[in-house]
Formats: sequence, structure tokens, C-alpha cells
Amino acid sequence: MFLFYYYLYLTGRSVKKYKTMSPRTEAQFENIRKEKTSLILQTALSLFATHGYASTSVSMIAREAGISKGLLYNYFEKKEDVLIRIIMDGLKQFLGLLQVEDEQNVKKEEIIRFVDENVVMIKKNMPFYKMYFALMFQPDVFSTVQDVALKYFEDVLGVLVNYYIQKGFEDPYEKARFLFAVFDGVAIHYISDPEGFPLDKARDLLIELL
Repeated sequence: MFLFYYYLYLTGRSVKKYKTMSPRTEAQFENIRKEKTSLILQTALSLFATHGYASTSVSMIAREAGISKGLLYNYFEKKEDVLIRIIMDGLKQFLGLLQVEDEQNVKKEEIIRFVDENVVMIKKNMPFYKMYFALMFQPDVFSTVQDVALKYFEDVLGVLVNYYIQKGFEDPYEKARFLFAVFDGVAIHYISDPEGFPLDKARDLLIELL
């Protein structure tokens, strides 16, 4: 300890600069983890959409994100896990907006709210959805995530099927699938041509399907 203070005396430095830093709290570690995870996912989405999932390596993601490959593996075991997380986060943003109080008594207003909130979300997050749809329709991507994604999709689809059953529609499953297909088409056309595609009018026509 004497040598340490003697060193400070010779160099003219203050002991205040050498105070021990307080250890990070659990909340701080969690915030760091969320920030790094978000950085990895955003970087990967951009690279997957631009270069293709198959042509993008873990090394490319790490380099573009400005982190080490080893650090990336602390958050995701393999590239496939990154892809699945991106796809599922996007689906949850979209499908998670369908909120109903009682699945056995689904109200039309609840479906309309689902449609309207998605329209607003797409308008606000155009860059994300442009990359997301570019990724979703890559053949090797669908085969990789289909088991996980379809299970989540079918859980939400069941709510719409119940709605059409309760309203006495024939072929409720086909009606529900068609509604989702139309909504996907509306989103893709708007993202491809946001200035020319009549999104608000398309929303009204979509509601008529209910």
C-alpha cells in the first residue's frame, strides 16, 4: 500500500481516480443484455434481408454489430436461434395485438381493433417491416421456422375461427385463413408502394370481410 501512495506522490495523481467501481446490479446486467440482444437482432435482420439468410454468417453479424463472435454466442447458440427470435418477435408484435376478453364470445369490435392497431403499427415501422417481409419469404427461412411459427399462428387463428363459428359463417376455418391472407397482402402492397397503395381504403374493405 505504501508503494501505491508513493507512486501517486511521484506522478501527482489523485487517489480519487483509483476508487474501486461499484459492482453492477442485476438490473444493470439485464439492461446490458437487452441492449446487446437488440443490437444483434437488428443487425442480423438487416443482413438477412439484404444478403439472404443462407449467405449471412455469424461472423458477419458480429462484425457488423461491432462485437466479438464469442460475445454473440453468449446470447445465441447458433444462427438459427437468431433467425427464430427475429421471426417470432415480429409475429408476436403483429398477432399479439389480437386481444379478446372471451374466446367463446369474440366481438367484431375486437377484430376491428386488431386490424386498426396493425395498420398503425405498419405505418410507424415501415423500415422494420420492409426488411421483415423480405426475410420471411426467403424459402430457406420458412422451412427453418415453420414448426415454431405455425404453432403460434394457429393459436391466434383459432380466435378468428371461433368468431366466424359464432357468427354462423360457413367454412369458418377457410374464412379465417382468407382474412389473414388478405391482411398479409395488404401489408405487402403497402410496404412495396406506400405512396400509391390506398391503405385506409383497403382497411375498410378488409373490415367488410367480417
